[in-house]
Amino acid sequence: MNIWKNAAATGITPPNHFGGLNVLDIVPFKGNNFCIQLSKAPKGGGGDLHHHEDWAQAFYMVKGEMTFDTGNERFTLKPGESVLFEPGDPHYTVNEADQQAEYLVITIQQ
Repeated sequence: MNIWKNAAATGITPPNHFGGLNVLDIVPFKGNNFCIQLSKAPKGGGGDLHHHEDWAQAFYMVKGEMTFDTGNERFTLKPGESVLFEPGDPHYTVNEADQQAEYLVITIQQ
């Protein structure tokens, strides 16, 4: 069993992300083939179009909404909705709403 008590941690802005998007590891990769992160994006925050060769990522909206663009499709997720990107699937994210978006990102190394 592992317990992480990092509620006071502030997180970081990963490379290729913008607009004040902040990511906090809730369950880090260390010793696992997955991690869980809490992402917070103010209006205008997001991530550039990219993909991961050997990671799948599931995004689960907790609060607010986030717009995703795959290069072929554009959609917005609201609280309780989720999307899974398989390895190689491109995705761009941006918060186009006035309210801060908060969502979980579960990354699974393939």
